[in-house]
Amino acid sequence: MRSWLILFGMLWSTASLAVPVWMWVDETGRQHFSDRPMPGASRIELGSAPVISLRPPSTPTASASVPGATDSALAIPSYTAFAIASPADGQTLWNTEGRLEVIVELTPALQPGHRLLADLDGRRIESAGAGPRLTVPDVYRGLHTISAVIVNERDEEVLRSPGVTFMVRQTSTLNPNNPQNRR
Repeated sequence: MRSWLILFGMLWSTASLAVPVWMWVDETGRQHFSDRPMPGASRIELGSAPVISLRPPSTPTASASVPGATDSALAIPSYTAFAIASPADGQTLWNTEGRLEVIVELTPALQPGHRLLADLDGRRIESAGAGPRLTVPDVYRGLHTISAVIVNERDEEVLRSPGVTFMVRQTSTLNPNNPQNRR
């Protein structure tokens, strides 16, 4: 019984030490959160940990409170699957000749006005290809990380896939086992 009281007391004391959270909206309308007060920020109280659901939210309809709003302007993307299928995480690719073929798992298909791009080592890449296949140029030897990115017609990021890390290896012309190296 005593151990339960000690455990309950420890849990109660950590709950009372909650850190305040501050929220503010910048000039572009984006919300920001911090553990430090900022100019124009308001303190908010956090409840229990949020639950993240992979189920898409219902699509809102046009409302009289939003002048000029239309269903397409308020539509929320509802992609249920978005990940890089190839290359696999940790895969080593040999002799790619500088081109990387990427296959993206995307369900459902791209919505009207959305485009699929690649983010290679932190650089957004306009890639050739259509649908779930992308060809990324200038991928040479070394360790790389790639993500797929869905952007809307204003080039704003809508969704980003988890990153995949892969290695590109090129056969050296100086390698004595290279069949093209005839001395």
